[in-house]
Amino acid sequence: MKALDVKSLFKLMRPQQWFKSASVLFGVSVLLFNNGLSFDYLWRILLAIVSVLLLSSSVYVLNDIADFEKDKLHPIKKNRPIASSKVSINQALLLFALLFLASFGMLYFLNPFLVLIGSLMIVNNLIYSFRPFRLKDIPVLDVLCAALNFSLRVLIGWYAITDTVIYRIVLLFPFFIAGFLLSCKRLAEYDFLGSRAGEVRRVYKYYSEKSLYVSINVYFTLSILTYYFFADIFNKLLFLIGPWFFLQMYWYKSFLKEGASVVKKPEDVFVQKKFFTIMGGLFCLAWLLIVSFT
Repeated sequence: MKALDVKSLFKLMRPQQWFKSASVLFGVSVLLFNNGLSFDYLWRILLAIVSVLLLSSSVYVLNDIADFEKDKLHPIKKNRPIASSKVSINQALLLFALLFLASFGMLYFLNPFLVLIGSLMIVNNLIYSFRPFRLKDIPVLDVLCAALNFSLRVLIGWYAITDTVIYRIVLLFPFFIAGFLLSCKRLAEYDFLGSRAGEVRRVYKYYSEKSLYVSINVYFTLSILTYYFFADIFNKLLFLIGPWFFLQMYWYKSFLKEGASVVKKPEDVFVQKKFFTIMGGLFCLAWLLIVSFT
């Protein structure tokens, strides 16, 4: 039996991707528009974040199990724990089971309905990564399917706090932003891999630079439009920071013009583009101040 490599198992959980779970807080922040800031449910927010971190990591483990043969051909992904044989399939499956059980236990404790949402995340990942569906190999659907996970995380944040029906715009806004970020990632990776793109990732056989730019611009436009619809519904003071949101999105898009764009690994943007990260953080702070005190 293969020796247990704890460091590689932790790496398999992709902690560098945990920032995506911050989308849980978007659902919570919307509730603050009506209820104000309260520390009574702070523990519920923290537990929701932890449960989503574990659930997301379980999804990443499944992805790596499904793709480890293809990952061996990728110049970066070949170093992932399963692709590099540092973690066996059996060990990965055991880790998945532990993460799955822990996250679903927390979700059930918060709200039994969250078990259904968590199950949808797992099912969404199965049809994304595994045959006969494997939507990650189908253009357009690959982005739509991956972006859906962001909306599901928002749902978890919402129903961890309340049982009231969520507004559709609250789901659409993060969905379109996720579609924009994922389309940018696709284009950056497509350019980075060059002629080997279709060999490393099947979906790139059907994409072109032009089609990916179209996808980016569509999601960019929809993100801006839904931001202003959101502001009109919840708090018109958000119109004041609307241009800031537009500039952050456009700034991110401009990174695609750089050689070997950092956008192919969005988590690296926070490290390599410090001023962008600071301005994005200040935007989120401005958002929270408007939410909490107006």
